[in-house]
Amino acid sequence: MKALGYPRLISMENFRTPNFELVADCLYWLVHRYNPGIEIPDEISTESDRVKFLQSVAQIMLTKARMKLNIKKLYAADGNAVKELLKVAILLHKATTKANEVEDDASEVIDFNNTLKGFNPKEIKQNSSEIIKAGAALYDALGLEPELREQRTRAVSGHVDTDFVERSIKEAIGQVEDTVRSLESNLEDLERNEATLDSKIEKKKQELERQEKRLSTLQSVRPAYMDEYERLQIELNVLYQKYLDKFRNLEFLENELEAYYQAEQEKMEIQDRRLKRMQKRLKEEEMRILRGELEVDEDNIASDGDLEDLSDEDAGDDDDDDDDDDDGGRGRGNRGRGRGGGGGGGGGG
Repeated sequence: MKALGYPRLISMENFRTPNFELVADCLYWLVHRYNPGIEIPDEISTESDRVKFLQSVAQIMLTKARMKLNIKKLYAADGNAVKELLKVAILLHKATTKANEVEDDASEVIDFNNTLKGFNPKEIKQNSSEIIKAGAALYDALGLEPELREQRTRAVSGHVDTDFVERSIKEAIGQVEDTVRSLESNLEDLERNEATLDSKIEKKKQELERQEKRLSTLQSVRPAYMDEYERLQIELNVLYQKYLDKFRNLEFLENELEAYYQAEQEKMEIQDRRLKRMQKRLKEEEMRILRGELEVDEDNIASDGDLEDLSDEDAGDDDDDDDDDDDGGRGRGNRGRGRGGGGGGGGGG
């Protein structure tokens, strides 16, 4: 009390006998030291006034400092009341000591180099996120402050109904007991389910072991048809290789035949173009002769006739070549008979 600035000297000898006036004075001074703006009735002449004074002090400390005081011990005003007074005094003494330490820290020169040595970006980032969350929660709480202030004022100003408080506490205790019973029943159900699952797992493990033993037994036994299967597999590989060879040969021959047909077709097209050019030139010369633009020359006519015969022979040779391509050996036989017939005709002439 002396460290807090109480004007009187107090010792335990003052509380050997009940001294309610000193207890009331200490309480009044401590409450005003905690919050100077609080109004407390200081009339303690009668028993009801003393009870009202102690109830108001206890209510204020409970709502403001969340500290519960024992009114019976304070009313006794003996050594037990000192313990209740020490609760408030210790709270104020800690607050005063903390404030002095903060002032001393602020007065010291800050060494930034030593401060930056313990710089941890990850920790600072985490603290900043926590500060943001706390700020949001504080903002929401301050939004509810007007409504809560009215409720708090009604609760502080009104008379505390101990019966209502007792009923509320009993109801809360009953709810907690119901919750505990439900949790215990859920825990028992979970334990039973765990035992059931353990038994199922054990059965599955045993079944798995049996299946693994059966699998190992089947893998160690050679089937009766395995020899025939391996022999047929080898034969299949040989036949497949032969099939691949024949297929490649067939594809090659088909490609060669296609190339041969294409070359023959190109030859025939070239020969047709040559014949058309020759026929065109002969027609032009005949037309010029008929128009009198060109004199008739029997030698040229003979040569032109020879060219026509040559073109006819070339066409015949091309036809023979086509017949040879289409008929094969039959075409060659026909040409042999044709030449033989031609020789006979010559002999007859």
